[in-house]
Amino acid sequence: MRAGTAMVIAISLFATACSDDDSGSSDTTASETTETTEAPAEVSIGVELVDYPDFTTDVMTTSPELLESMAFDYASTLAEGEEPEMERFLFGYVPVEVFNRIFDGDESETSGLLWLMWLSGYFGGRWLRGEIEVAQPGAPLTTYSKTPDQVTFDSIMATAKVGLDAAAADDATVLEYARESLYDKPPTEPDGDPIRGLTDNFGYNKGYMLQILEVPPEGLEAGPAYQITCGGLFDCAYATPRLTVLTELAELQAQVAAGEGDFANLAAELKTIQDEAEPRGRMVWSSGLSVKGFPQKSYDQLLDVSSSFLETVQATALVMIDAAATENAARARTGAIANAAMGVWLSGYRVGLIFGDGDKVLPAFTM
Repeated sequence: MRAGTAMVIAISLFATACSDDDSGSSDTTASETTETTEAPAEVSIGVELVDYPDFTTDVMTTSPELLESMAFDYASTLAEGEEPEMERFLFGYVPVEVFNRIFDGDESETSGLLWLMWLSGYFGGRWLRGEIEVAQPGAPLTTYSKTPDQVTFDSIMATAKVGLDAAAADDATVLEYARESLYDKPPTEPDGDPIRGLTDNFGYNKGYMLQILEVPPEGLEAGPAYQITCGGLFDCAYATPRLTVLTELAELQAQVAAGEGDFANLAAELKTIQDEAEPRGRMVWSSGLSVKGFPQKSYDQLLDVSSSFLETVQATALVMIDAAATENAARARTGAIANAAMGVWLSGYRVGLIFGDGDKVLPAFTM
């Protein structure tokens, strides 16, 4: 944890649309301000980052211009008089936009996109930790804390680099990565848990999402916008889908879920893994963690980010099973980058969730 890691990013909203080439400063890890300089602004909005784990790495790059661009785009979606919400922006808008760009095939911003996923994951974990501490002061989670450290960070970055290296490698290497990404790997420590693959991640998060939908906090309800319906392998449909690639993958999703054609053998193996993971996701969120005592706004926010994460796992898994079954190396390269980004997001979330010291402060919009 580097003390004093903060950055202010100022964005101007104009009466007419801005061009896409707004420039910011170069990558930074210190307090800095970047500003657009086009026309006089009607409204100015900024993002002020607070302390977060910021260790040296060549895998991801601090990219204030990307954060600036996304904050501007997010603010442009708000209705007149609607206030921007950091939770909605950082935990919902940012990851969806990152994965939309990855699945669109734009690799030019990959290192900056990974940084955004690190921010989204870490602050998402800190936010959830804070909500649990308020709603359930005696929860088991509140008795444990681990400070972010270089060793853990390096391990997370090393795992992401495996995916990025595979994406840049020859066809045989990236196709092998695609297939292996669907399966668990052996634990790295004696008596440790396996390193979960995409299939287990989908099953676990499907179970977790269904659990918190079916058992809301007392007196609250899950709104229709957050509902999902699920069937076979990598097969969930969302009342309010966020990730555009899932529409493009709909036909593939139906084939995979039915275990047809090229997918028959893989689907049979993977469905067992998915089915075994789902009860574990339900159990964790019915015993060790829960939404008991959450206010409606916080419950809605958790449903929103959980749904978005499940969508990204589903899309990445579909791309990878397609690549593995049909030997589509181009699709495997996209999936490898998506898998690296998802790993950074999930790992950042875990780091934030188990770090209990201090106030659970999020970045803030400045006006």
